[in-house]
Amino acid sequence: MDTASLGGLLKGLILAIAGIFVLWSMSDASAIVLEWLKVLSPLFLGAAVFVATVWFQNWQLRLAKQKLRHDLYERRFAIYVAFKDLLIALPEKGDDEIKVLLRRAEVASFEARFVLGEANIQAYLEELCKQVRDDVLGYITYLDAMNGQVAAIKNDPLVVKDREGRGERYAAAKHNLPARYLIELPQRFEEFMRLTDFLK
Repeated sequence: MDTASLGGLLKGLILAIAGIFVLWSMSDASAIVLEWLKVLSPLFLGAAVFVATVWFQNWQLRLAKQKLRHDLYERRFAIYVAFKDLLIALPEKGDDEIKVLLRRAEVASFEARFVLGEANIQAYLEELCKQVRDDVLGYITYLDAMNGQVAAIKNDPLVVKDREGRGERYAAAKHNLPARYLIELPQRFEEFMRLTDFLK
């Protein structure tokens, strides 16, 4: 069907509808229908407004749920990143930066109880913080304390042996903790970091 015949068909349809409307408006039934429309139009308008309001409210509710899930995802991801940054920094960064990153990971560990809501991951993160605090930060603090001591105490055989033992644990922790936890951490966080949760 070409455009000219389609245009002619459309013009004929419009003229037929206009003719029916003109004939109908001249009849007595049109007055009755118009009266009914005057009575029912506020009800139809009210129903239309109600339906539009319910639809808009449901849309806002879905949007709010998606925003809540997105915010929860961001907070979970921040906890994950705090621990990942700490583990990456252990073999590479200096003592001061490790202290800052440990503090950040400990704060994230406190938040994990509320954001992740699972006791297993909470205990896992606390254990990681404890190992870093005991083996890495403990040695850093020990060295800071020993720097203020007199040479006789520093050179005492028991103190030297203790320092060497702490130094070995420190070196092992800086190497072994990232090697272990950088593999485990993504697996532990996997269930909390799924983006498919946004579709619920």
